[in-house]
Amino acid sequence: MPQLFPATLIITPAPLGFEGCLSLEPKTLPAEHAVDAGGFHVDIRDVDGLHRLWFPGGDAPLKAAILIPLDAHLPERIQSLQRWHRWLLIQASVPVPRWQRFSPYRIHRFSLMLRAWDGVSKGASRQEVASVLWNPALNKLRSIDWKNCPERRRLHRLLKAAQQLIKDGYLRLLKPDSE
Repeated sequence: MPQLFPATLIITPAPLGFEGCLSLEPKTLPAEHAVDAGGFHVDIRDVDGLHRLWFPGGDAPLKAAILIPLDAHLPERIQSLQRWHRWLLIQASVPVPRWQRFSPYRIHRFSLMLRAWDGVSKGASRQEVASVLWNPALNKLRSIDWKNCPERRRLHRLLKAAQQLIKDGYLRLLKPDSE
């Protein structure tokens, strides 16, 4: 969804009179991943990260121009364009901007959220889930001890955050102001 993820470059045919523009054949790009739905979406990986491209007109060859919406994410869109332009010129690309990366802590937290949500949705008790995620001894606690256990509250917070992401909060992860 290019409108939701500002790092995606929108590539369209250049206007008439711009014959000197780069000729592109989207299907011949060194794509790590390509999807032909709602236009042609291409992910190109270099040593510094992904370049996400969207060809709304499909995968037909074209003289390329970039469409940059004038919205709240203009700086991020320009930053992505500059990274891809460096890649096109076979220059060292700059690292993926911080807003496109997750810290190791967030990756770990997302992993815990998914594992906790999967466990509970498959029928495991919360106590069993906590024992798998943090400490096997938690599964042996008496119910009164489990009710007063800090891991029980921690699991509750994880499941609440997972539920918010599942509902529609994941869309916030695509935008720069989500951090």
